[in-house]
Amino acid sequence: MKKWVVSALAVCVAVGSLLSGAAVSPAQGATTTMKRNSQVSSSVQKPVHDMIVFNDYQVAGLSSGGWNWVKNDEFILPPDTPLDVDLTQTTYGNGTNLSRSQVFLDGVELPEFMRETRSTQASLKWQVPRFTIPSAQLSAGKHTLTFVVTDAKAQKSTVNVRFQVEAQNYPHIYEGENGTGVSIPSGDIVPIFGLFGSRTFSSKLPGTWRLSNQATGTEMRSVEGTIFSTGSLKAGQYELMFLPNDSTLTPWTAHIQVGQAELYMGTDKSGQKLSPNQKITASQAPGTVQLYSPYPGRWWVNGTGQTLTNAQRFDVAIPEMLAGLTLTVTFEPNQGSDTSTSYLNAGIAIQIQVPGTPQACEPASAQADMDVLMQANERSSMMVERRNLFSSDITVRLYQNPVHIIWLTTAADHLEFGTEEDDDEGPGVWAVDNVIVDASKLNWDHTALLLSSLSLGRHKINYYSKREPRQSWCGYIQVIEDKPPVSFYPVCDPDDIGAVPYPSPMRFVTKKGNQYKDGDHIVVDSDSDLNDLKELVLMSTHVVNKGMKRIILNKSSRTDRRYIHVPDLVWEDGETLLGTKQYYGGTITSENEVKISFNGRALTTIKPRLSEDQGAEEGVPSLNLKQFIDFQDGKPGVYTIEVTNTMSYRTCQIEQDGNSYDKNTDTQEQQQTLTLTVEVKE
Repeated sequence: MKKWVVSALAVCVAVGSLLSGAAVSPAQGATTTMKRNSQVSSSVQKPVHDMIVFNDYQVAGLSSGGWNWVKNDEFILPPDTPLDVDLTQTTYGNGTNLSRSQVFLDGVELPEFMRETRSTQASLKWQVPRFTIPSAQLSAGKHTLTFVVTDAKAQKSTVNVRFQVEAQNYPHIYEGENGTGVSIPSGDIVPIFGLFGSRTFSSKLPGTWRLSNQATGTEMRSVEGTIFSTGSLKAGQYELMFLPNDSTLTPWTAHIQVGQAELYMGTDKSGQKLSPNQKITASQAPGTVQLYSPYPGRWWVNGTGQTLTNAQRFDVAIPEMLAGLTLTVTFEPNQGSDTSTSYLNAGIAIQIQVPGTPQACEPASAQADMDVLMQANERSSMMVERRNLFSSDITVRLYQNPVHIIWLTTAADHLEFGTEEDDDEGPGVWAVDNVIVDASKLNWDHTALLLSSLSLGRHKINYYSKREPRQSWCGYIQVIEDKPPVSFYPVCDPDDIGAVPYPSPMRFVTKKGNQYKDGDHIVVDSDSDLNDLKELVLMSTHVVNKGMKRIILNKSSRTDRRYIHVPDLVWEDGETLLGTKQYYGGTITSENEVKISFNGRALTTIKPRLSEDQGAEEGVPSLNLKQFIDFQDGKPGVYTIEVTNTMSYRTCQIEQDGNSYDKNTDTQEQQQTLTLTVEVKE
């Protein structure tokens, strides 16, 4: 017990000075007047409560006449705060003396706080050890704590103290910069699906944002204002706190969870947790496998047409006709409402093995037939290679050089002319090597399988009609890259075609490892923020020269092979010089340009330059934005960095004019942009 509590007790017992709460100031602005509870005079020698203290504030005591006074409705407990209780009571006995303390909250006893002590003293004054009522047991609103003291003669005395628990009063926090939509409850989990990503939050009231790493307990950023961007966060657990400047509001917290989506078997998290690409076996077919994710999203089963959106649970139907095959189920969670992005694959895919034996490749059990269509190159016509292939365990070999387009279809005319031609067997489920394929390898209505999308070699193909389960097909197909079917056609040589780029998002990386992507807005209001902008390294997709490689020009010839040596150029994502061009006389090139402006006024442009030596790069290793800000005398305003990345690649096509064919080459371009704004505060 605090010293002042002990002192107050001594004064109370000695001279009875604590009348009507005169020696105690109001608690937390409370103005309710003191009320009295009837209590038997101490001369009767019944048990009494000498003093009751809540969180070092006295709420009950004794008057000089031995009566209890109580400060009902004066004590106000802040939200989410435990209640410490100090209690002193006196009992009277003859020979053996007992002092028992019981506590009731709103009429219900709290047995964990029952205490008692025994003594031979005729008058036993007992300071009950401090006990604490957890905040979880104290909901917002008015409560009554009842204190009962009992002696060895079974005589009791009771004091009731009424008090109030303040309700939580959180500020409204939103995803995104506009402060609109549904606010995020305090204590909520904000997921970012992917290996790393970022989120932006906003409040309509000013305050301080604090971002911490939960694993280490260290604070990562502290920013004042109404908008906060986490910056790029790698997979892990983080805590974001917003402390409003208005002291009447309660601090708001949220837990940010960065990582891949979670998937469980069953209907909730009590089921088996599944890892990416894990293979499970269905218990029976026909049957159902139940899957669950803690967050809603989109579900689909490859090739079967089973889909579900904005759902946490998904019942995967296991058809009996797919016995022995493997289904792939993919879950892609809904992302946040703001424009921030999570990077790399955010979804998760698992495989379900259907029990049973796959259908045999024989006409007796598989009654459908198939056609094969082939297209030699982009400008040639689709030609029927085979018709009416029946199920068989004999391998059908298909030749094309280079491999362009090969379709296996239930009806050639339907594939060529669409709905104008009937297809009795209709759309189906397709499997390659006993694994159901996804829609990317099928045509628009799932009546054809793109064989040229498979790896070269021999494959087992299964087809099951969705319209009529008895209509199925099974066979072995081998695609062989060999001599073109029409030898006098001009063809596009390997050095005529450049690899198409599939660029990753551009971003700037600081020396501390912070990453900024397109659309990020950085607020600079301290020297540490400014120093973090001294070395911005650009990460982008660009051309890299791996050396030289040999290309065979005439693969069809067995005796007269001709070769050329060309630069081995590849697209890579990584550190890139600013204002540079990667050109090596090959089929792909890349370059970037950087523009820096202040409050809309252009400051400088870093353009690509190329030295006299082909392919030699000249550029800036990193961008020192702090230097540009210093050149403007650190004036407040908005600095804008715009990066344009241009990726070029050669193309080739064969054009037909009557009976003649011409080879035309061209260059295509793809562009990426990254715009980063930095706001300097006063």
